[in-house]
Amino acid sequence: MSLPGSLRCSLSLLLLCVSLLWSAGEVSRPELSSLFPEEYLSETLPAPGAWNPFPRYDERSFWQELPQRTIDSQLQRAEKNVGQPWPELPATLYMEFATIGNRSNYETSYFERRTRLADLVLAECMEGKGRFTGEIVNGLWLILEESSWTLPAHIGAQRAGKGLPDRNEPIVALFSAETSGLIAWTIYLLEDQLDEVSPLIVPHSKKEVKERILDPCLERDDFWWMSFNTDHINNWNPWVNSNWLASMLLLEDSPQRRSAAAAKIMRS
Repeated sequence: MSLPGSLRCSLSLLLLCVSLLWSAGEVSRPELSSLFPEEYLSETLPAPGAWNPFPRYDERSFWQELPQRTIDSQLQRAEKNVGQPWPELPATLYMEFATIGNRSNYETSYFERRTRLADLVLAECMEGKGRFTGEIVNGLWLILEESSWTLPAHIGAQRAGKGLPDRNEPIVALFSAETSGLIAWTIYLLEDQLDEVSPLIVPHSKKEVKERILDPCLERDDFWWMSFNTDHINNWNPWVNSNWLASMLLLEDSPQRRSAAAAKIMRS
């Protein structure tokens, strides 16, 4: 539903005035954690598996009714990579940021893996013939096998410092959370199709997301983007929290952990 122009203008002016008052200290800043306490979240969050924000693969009418030019464009993006080798991410490439200060060589291959997987997932959902499923499994499994989803330039927060990532201390950063979101949406859209390939893929995906993202985010308060111990907040805060939130809603099975995570995200 679109708002009348006069109402949109009034709302915009109201938001501008409120933001100016906040910055001037004239009014107290509302906190999401007070608006949505954990007790409220535990009663209102959808149960595990009940959140269905988008049509899944099996809801064919939605995908088939997309504009043909959109489908054709997406199929072309996916087809060019079918049967092609996936980018490699060796340890020496990861260490280049620590040794020679180069971050782009690793990141080029890192992001190509994720972009390719996303293209294949969308193409398979649109076409619905199973033509891209094998490559989706290849890409998903490769990402699951990465020692860390955190970029070399962002791993310095670990106790071991720069260099190779310590698998025993997952560092949640901007693109590790984004990777978690990509995996969560892949499972959401194609869970049944992945189960047909192997019943091990989905449980392995959930386990990796839990250990790398859901557990450390719930257990630690010292990731700087959480803003609990600093007044310095940048764009990492909403991006990491939004991917953590999506991953939790899509893959977390425990109602208690779901409400605790949602409450912590509200505080952050």
